[in-house]
This record gives sequence, C-alpha cells and structure tokens, in this order.
Amino acid sequence: MKNNGVKIAVSVVLIGAGLVVFWAFGAGFWAKSSEVRAVVQAVESGHFAQAKEPLDRWLAASPDSAEAHYYKGRVALALGDVAGAVASLNRANALGLFQPERDLLRGLIASKLSRHAEAEPLLRRAYVESKRPDPQLSESLARTYLQAFDLTRSGAVIERWIREAPDDPRPYLVRAEIHLRSSGNEPDTLLNDYREALKRDSTLTKARLGLADELRKAHRNTEAAEEYETYLALEPNSATGHYGAGRNLIEIGDEAAATRHFERAMELDPKNPEVLKELAELSIRGGDFTAALSNLDKAIKLDPDDLTAHNRRAVALLRLGRTAEAKAEQDAIKRLKDELAHVNNLREQLIKSPHDKALQLEAARWMFDHGHDAEGVRWAEKILGEDAGNAEASRLLVDHYQRQGNPGRANFYRLQGSTETNAAAVKH
Repeated sequence: MKNNGVKIAVSVVLIGAGLVVFWAFGAGFWAKSSEVRAVVQAVESGHFAQAKEPLDRWLAASPDSAEAHYYKGRVALALGDVAGAVASLNRANALGLFQPERDLLRGLIASKLSRHAEAEPLLRRAYVESKRPDPQLSESLARTYLQAFDLTRSGAVIERWIREAPDDPRPYLVRAEIHLRSSGNEPDTLLNDYREALKRDSTLTKARLGLADELRKAHRNTEAAEEYETYLALEPNSATGHYGAGRNLIEIGDEAAATRHFERAMELDPKNPEVLKELAELSIRGGDFTAALSNLDKAIKLDPDDLTAHNRRAVALLRLGRTAEAKAEQDAIKRLKDELAHVNNLREQLIKSPHDKALQLEAARWMFDHGHDAEGVRWAEKILGEDAGNAEASRLLVDHYQRQGNPGRANFYRLQGSTETNAAAVKH
C-alpha cells in the first residue's frame, strides 16, 4: 500500500509537471498557430492588409520560417511592394521553401512585372493543383491569359476568382477588359461589369469612368453626365475624365461647356491626341480651319495611325483650298484603312488562335513597324518565353534595342537567336 501511495504521488507530480510544460510551451505553440491561421485566411480571402499584423507576430516568433517569409512575399506583392516580395522569395528559398510555393511566388512576381510568358506555366500549374481559394493566383493568371489574347481561358479563371472573392470588385474590371477586346461585345455586358464593381466599391474610379464612357457610347447621355460628374469629383485632375465629359456634352449639344472640358484636359495633358482631335473638330465647325489643321498635325504626330485625325485633316485642307495636299491625305487614308483592316483581322485571328506563333510574330512586326514598340517587345518576349531562342523574335528585339541605343540588350537577344540557329544546324 505504501508503494502504491508513492506511485500515485509520483504520477500526480509528473502530470502536474506536464501541465506546467504544456502551459509554458504549448501556449506559445497555439498562439503561433493562431497567427498562421489568420495569415492564411487573409490571403485566401484576398484581404491582404489584414494579414500584416499576424504575419509580423508569426515572423517575430519564427524568424527562420520559410513559410512565413513566403507569405510575407505574397502580402508584399499584393500591397504593391515588388522589391519586398523578391527579397522575401530569396529569404524563403534560403530557408528551404518547398518548390510548389517557390514556383507560385515566382510566377506571381513575374506576372506583376508583366513577364507573362515566364509567369504563365508557373501560375497554370499552381492553379490546376490548387485545392483552396487563392484569389491572388486567379487574378494573376487571368491577367496573364488576357495579355496573351487567350480570352476564353481568362474568362474561365475570372469566374473562379469571383467565387473565391465575392466581395472583390477587381474581377469585374478584368472581365470588362475581356469584353472590350472581344468583337461583337454587348454594351449591357460591359455596363453590368462596371456596375457590379461599383456595388463592391463605389469609389473605384476606373469602374466609374468605364461606366460613364460606355453610357456615352450607348448615347445615354444624361446618365453618362451624372457618372462623369461623380468621377471628376473623385479625380478632378483627370485629363481622360475631362475628355469624356466633353465628348458627352458635344452629343448633348453644349459646345461651350464641352470646350471648357477639352481645354482643361489639354492643360493637364498637352500631348493627348484625342483632345487635340476634338478641339480641331470644334474649330472646323466654327470655320477656323487653320487652327484645326494645327491641332490635327499635332495629333497625327502623336498617333500617326489615327484614321479620324487624317479624315479631319483632309477636310481642313480642302476648306483651305489646298487641294493637292488634301488629295495626298485621302490617298494616305486609303492606305491606312487597308492597314487597319489587316490589323483588325489579325486581332480576330489571335483571339481564335492565341498560341499561333506565326500570328504572334506578325503582331510583333506590325507593332514595331507602326511605332508601338512597347507592344512589339511584349509580343516578341512572349514568343521567346514559349519558344526560347526563336530566331525571328530575337531579330525583332535586336533591331529594336539597336534603335534604342542599347547594344548590351541587343547583344543578349542576338545570342539567343544565334543559339537557336546553331541548334537547328546541329539537328540537320
């Protein structure tokens, strides 16, 4: 009996010690787990600002946690800190981050930097394998597909994004971009997207301006005027907003008020070809063809492919009696119409076959040939991302960077092209 009493006493002491150990160490464990859950839930719901405080506490408790630094990178990226996201990725890698998380964060960063060819396979793999909500992943992949003219895939990803983040206005804005790029889009579809976005955030200026513009295009001018007024109250120094409000007032018939908006837009953005065209049109209506021609010459210098500007310039020249120049302008208009018909057809083909390399190369060439260098670079780099060393895409980038006075970058792409040529020669 005495031995049994000793055993019971020892057991009580051990249990008590265990409880002390649990409260000393287990409480810290559960606290950390609580922070982890808070961070993960914030990321999965797309509320990244809510992740900052629990993430700071998680990192304070576990400064060498690869997972914590991974989430730090995702939160930094969502809040616009790309450099911070890269630093977090590097730190997480050094701490042994698993490859799926590493590839996903790499893909998210590449997408944010518009390196869509690099981002697409990383994001697509993560998207297919994902078992939990991830609106940040859905957004990045949707935008990546959109930039590649893969509108069908982009639209499918957006539908999942909406389900994952039902209170987020951004998927509706990206879906509006898809509808704007699609041929034969219905105005009501765009209006619905902008309105759904505004239901979720009434201060979202991009949606407000988009709604105003689409109402104007649908000739619902009274409604459009209200939306422009609301937008300009939020963004009084927006040249685009003043331009849209002016266009709407022209349709209403208030040229004096429209002129004030156009003049304000010019003060804010003197190199806006759209505003220059509208001021020129008002000058033509008022019989001041010299002033109209001056503004149209500026507009065409800024955007040589603008058919409306060339048409109005031909009218101004005719009214000034400069018939030979007007005839030359009309010939240029015919050539321009043929080119625009070609590029519109090319766009339709790309929407139907977004991965066709020949079409992509044709798009890249057209962009470079017509002064849209940034778009040309994007298309050429997309091709190289999917077909490393593509000789023609490399050549286009070599020529571009030589024109830009950047021999180092030109040589980089020259080497890529020669590597592909040498590889082909070995195969044969």
